[in-house]
Amino acid sequence: MLPSLQRRRADRGRMIRAAIPVLASTDLDRTATFYAPVGFTAAERHNRYLLLHSGDVELHFGLHDNAAAPGRCFVFVADAAKLWEQLRHHNVEGVGPVTDQDYGLREFVVTDPDGNQIRVGSPPH
Repeated sequence: MLPSLQRRRADRGRMIRAAIPVLASTDLDRTATFYAPVGFTAAERHNRYLLLHSGDVELHFGLHDNAAAPGRCFVFVADAAKLWEQLRHHNVEGVGPVTDQDYGLREFVVTDPDGNQIRVGSPPH
């Protein structure tokens, strides 16, 4: 059985299954456009709220009229170096260098136009 399927079955009995930060956006359309090359598409859009998804991963954004304090979150991916190369190939702005961390992950940071930082990581391949 695949580890993710085992984890999902084990999670069925848990009361709390996930925590999703709500990041600030001053322009939800710009936010959706920015995250498209990263692999996220709009799943839901409400008056002042945007939910993006890529597979089972969700990013949530709330509309703020002024620059709210930027947020940060971590997204675990299959191959951070490969995604980093794709983003650099498409000239996505705000993509930092990919580095191997001493705690065993290969990571890079994507900083969006509102200053939110999405740390992307995977085990090195």
